[in-house]
Amino acid sequence: MTTAAAIKTIKTSLRDNPECRLGVMARTRVAFAEKGINSYQQDKELLVLISDTGWWYGHVLRVDPDNLAHRDYGEWVVNLMNSRCRVDGATPEEVLHNVTFSWYDRQLYTEYFVQAPEDGFAQRHSFDAALQALCTIIERFKFKLRDYHELDPNGDYILPKGEAILPGKSIYGSRALSDEEMYEKYERPLIEAARKKAGLPSLKKDYS
Repeated sequence: MTTAAAIKTIKTSLRDNPECRLGVMARTRVAFAEKGINSYQQDKELLVLISDTGWWYGHVLRVDPDNLAHRDYGEWVVNLMNSRCRVDGATPEEVLHNVTFSWYDRQLYTEYFVQAPEDGFAQRHSFDAALQALCTIIERFKFKLRDYHELDPNGDYILPKGEAILPGKSIYGSRALSDEEMYEKYERPLIEAARKKAGLPSLKKDYS
């Protein structure tokens, strides 16, 4: 069998097995929901995979104006996210649930560098205007301008020119959930559902 034939066979095997599926972001790079779980009053929400070199995302959502320092700029927020993990899921809703898990609850994101206003963060008065701002962020995106990429003769990272920012703190909070809180929110409901299905009594209330 030639290499080309072998690769074709592998691709066919992957296509034919329903368990071998890619997530929404891996397939299309965009997850959108008319009723976003992280968006204020369950308004529209969109996540875009900009680059998998370190996992860079663009996140568009509506934010409670009480949580915005400059509410007059608009309730629609556009964030460039330097994520410390991959965010994906089988459906757009699952993707956005994983946004909650990774960025709100676990705080898995970090700072990056910008050289001009709205290189990484923008506020707008409408979802459509926010999408245009996201397009600008994507057009300006260059990994070498946003993150460390070279070492100096001493082995230290050379910082990109510009300002280091962490706009996510104003949107996703500033405290990761504790192990107990993560257990109660994510693990315990799954365990309880499995025990109920098996006819077993509920767990004790104590966290362990």
